[in-house]
Amino acid sequence: MGIESEQLVFDYLSRIGDLAHGTSMTAAERARLVNRVRADIERRRTEAGGAETVAGVRRILDGIGRPEEVVAETGVAVPQPRAPRPVDEASEGPGAEGRTAPSSPSSPSPTAASPPHLASPEELGPRESDPDWWRTPPTVRYAPGGQVPVGGFVGGFELPEVLAPPPDPEKEREKAGEAERAEAERAAERSPGVPAPAGSRGAWVRRLRARTTKAAGAGRVPRTGGVVELLAAALLVAGAVAGSLVPLGLGWLAAWWSPRLSRQEAKWAVAVVPGTVAAAGLVWLWGRTEGRWGEPIAPGALGDEIAASWPWALRAAAVASALYLLWRARRPKG
Repeated sequence: MGIESEQLVFDYLSRIGDLAHGTSMTAAERARLVNRVRADIERRRTEAGGAETVAGVRRILDGIGRPEEVVAETGVAVPQPRAPRPVDEASEGPGAEGRTAPSSPSSPSPTAASPPHLASPEELGPRESDPDWWRTPPTVRYAPGGQVPVGGFVGGFELPEVLAPPPDPEKEREKAGEAERAEAERAAERSPGVPAPAGSRGAWVRRLRARTTKAAGAGRVPRTGGVVELLAAALLVAGAVAGSLVPLGLGWLAAWWSPRLSRQEAKWAVAVVPGTVAAAGLVWLWGRTEGRWGEPIAPGALGDEIAASWPWALRAAAVASALYLLWRARRPKG
């Protein structure tokens, strides 16, 4: 069954349930009635060869009867809506007091029964006010824009704080900062009408102290380095001063296993920086052998020059690694 056909059957059964709710039937009896009508609809569809179209389903519902007739077949009294009492135009005159309005005609009203919510006819939608609403084709429940009237619902509510757009965090922070600055300036200035003593600089001192405190607080930012990085730098400097390989090895080992340095930074501290210093030393010796700078090296004395210069190159590499570690350890976090 298509969506529109299923919606038509659903509305028909809902109407039967609403009418049965206004009678003396119990909940179990209403459920049995709706299930029986549903089974009857399915049986008629099967006999009709499986009616799938809206027209076929509407013919089946016409054969079963109006919802009022279906409920009345159970032997209960179907409530009828009260017809509005006509107002006699003559009774609206000055001498109309004490007169009663003529009774309404005894013929039954063709309108549908009032649903359980007992809303007035003016508040009901087109479906509830039309006695043959279930015969009409289904309409669009939701339209683009959302402005679709809902039957039986009147009124509404509006909350300005909900409909208003959320505040901008940047503007809120700017307003808060301006308010704090204005409050600080008002507190720093002396009260009007009270003369300041000669040579008194209390307001100026308070303002300067507040600015200094604010600048100091802004300068306290978390750093990346920790104890391991500083200990590695100290070991490298101590090894360079003492000329001992043990502190140098421990310093480079601590830099390699530093928990706060990235792998790239650890490679720079242990390999790239010392390798750059060693390459600079080799270039210096090459320039001396070629006579480009420094004191020329005599033929056959290159080995002696290397043996004499490598301790100083090692010290320079250690100091360069220590400076690199201090630089990376003191950088702001993030």
